[in-house]
Amino acid sequence: MHSLTAAATDISPALQATLTASGIGLYSFNPETGAFVVDDTCRTLFDIEPGIPLSPKVMLSRIHPDDVPRYWAAAAESVKTGSFSCDYRVIHRNGSVRFVSGRGNLYVSQGHKRPRLLGVCVDVTARHAMEAELLATQARMQHLADGVPGLFACLDRNYIIRFLSSEYDQWYGYSRSRHLNAPITDVIRPEVWVKRQPMYDRCLAGEVIQYEEERTMANGEQRYYAVTYQPDRNTEGDVVGILSLAIDITERRTVERALQSKSEELERSNHDLEQFAYVASHDLKAPLRAIEILVEWLHEDLSSFEGGEVQQNLGLLKGRTARLHRLLDDLMAYSRAGRKPGEITGVDTRLLVVDLFALLAPPATMHMEAGTSLPLIRAHQAPLEQVLRNLINNAIKHHPTKQGHVRVYAQDKGEEVLFAVEDDGAGIPQEFAEKVFQMFQTLQPRDEMEGSGMGLAIVKRIVEWQGGRIWFHGGPGGRGTVFKFTWKKMPGEVTGAVRNEVTDERSGKNREYLAG
Repeated sequence: MHSLTAAATDISPALQATLTASGIGLYSFNPETGAFVVDDTCRTLFDIEPGIPLSPKVMLSRIHPDDVPRYWAAAAESVKTGSFSCDYRVIHRNGSVRFVSGRGNLYVSQGHKRPRLLGVCVDVTARHAMEAELLATQARMQHLADGVPGLFACLDRNYIIRFLSSEYDQWYGYSRSRHLNAPITDVIRPEVWVKRQPMYDRCLAGEVIQYEEERTMANGEQRYYAVTYQPDRNTEGDVVGILSLAIDITERRTVERALQSKSEELERSNHDLEQFAYVASHDLKAPLRAIEILVEWLHEDLSSFEGGEVQQNLGLLKGRTARLHRLLDDLMAYSRAGRKPGEITGVDTRLLVVDLFALLAPPATMHMEAGTSLPLIRAHQAPLEQVLRNLINNAIKHHPTKQGHVRVYAQDKGEEVLFAVEDDGAGIPQEFAEKVFQMFQTLQPRDEMEGSGMGLAIVKRIVEWQGGRIWFHGGPGGRGTVFKFTWKKMPGEVTGAVRNEVTDERSGKNREYLAG
């Protein structure tokens, strides 16, 4: 009999039908007769056609040669234990391979002296393929994690270590496998656990945790790490663990410390230089004033003397001392630029510009325009006023005629305001874009235009102190120059700000001021 029936296996027909429907094959082996009986499911699994007599030799001819020793070893073990268990491969006649899980038990049936083997064969090819794919995926993930420049680990909800990247081998000084599937409390020191557990719990609650800390390697080396704990979620979105990534930032910290040290050193150096400029300019003013007085006395004593070039030389000496006086004033202003900005207040920049027009007293024939785009802002008024005053004064002073037009306007840029001071003068060649902002630089001989060459350097210093930038370009139609600078807005609203219209006596246009 070569077809296994329910009667032959002492099981109910209903159970036999259920097993058949589930793809589970039944087999029986009688050692007394050597009869090997299988059901149709087993025949299909072993690729044995109906009608072919069955024997252990036929069955073994289907088992992969490499798996036969393991199969016989399991059979011999079953004689001792009464239980058979073996996974092996079956080769079909077309060369395809199936993976089979065989299970069985020895039992003595009525009327027989020797025990018979009754068992099942299950096709586990699909499961084996999934396991192989899972192993391949794990290998790829391990390779990917090992490529991350840092310590990458995975903990489950019970704080069991499920994964460690290869960087941990160097960290521990031995193979990381020693700690896989171990509680993290067995790996880290108690004081470290006390520090980390609250962060682990927050991560398991769904929060991303980031921090930096110093750690000591197994060899005693101190390293700095930027650590991130990311919730590990399953396909349903539930947090099932913690993904931990610690990036080594030791080199970055070293560079940051060096930069910080250099920055502090530069800060001290700048402070010393500024202090020197202030003290030197302040202390030089006393002897300079004495020289000015002496020049005035000489001018008075020699007022009637007309020989030689005495009067001309006295005039030159007076002009040079006046220039030196302005230079010292500008040096003091440069050293103080941005140091004492004053309080933050509401500033009507259009009113400020109109007042500067009056203060600087340009020729009556020059047209001065304060654009309506000039906003109400909160700012340090003193440094902003100094920047605008210098730029407007520059436009007036360097205009080649007395018929010029100077216009000041602005544009809101969100977190900052873009101011512009435009004139229709001779203009500045673009090749002087950097030179004009340097100290002691003038584009005209000092005998033709008095000045220290410090005005735009002071403006640039103040603007950059405030976090803005300054530049210039040619004016409309290629005439004149437009100086532009950005000025950051300060937080808070200009409360009670109301612009009321009054008449500007200079231009006959409306003038605005901040009331309230």
